[in-house]
Amino acid sequence: GGLVGYCCYGPTPMTENTFDLYWIASAPEVRGQGIGAGLISAMEADLRRRKARIIRVETSATEAYGPTRGFYASMKYGEEARIKDFYKQGDDLIILTKRM
Repeated sequence: GGLVGYCCYGPTPMTENTFDLYWIASAPEVRGQGIGAGLISAMEADLRRRKARIIRVETSATEAYGPTRGFYASMKYGEEARIKDFYKQGDDLIILTKRM
């Protein structure tokens, strides 16, 4: 066995118990097998121990990121804010959050 997925997260500067999920990825051959959900669950368990209040994720509004947004929705992350044309014309930044 080798590495099949990872996530990277940390405290959001200048906030009280808010954390950012910077990256989460799984190998293409294991997508849909619960690796991502397991990584999110492990991160959330760690952040509960650390008394997290909010977890924040940024993603793109493009169609290519539809499956990514669907994954976060399945993990109970909701859209908190949107910045129009952030990445480029027609590609909004979507900020998702989950309150712990």
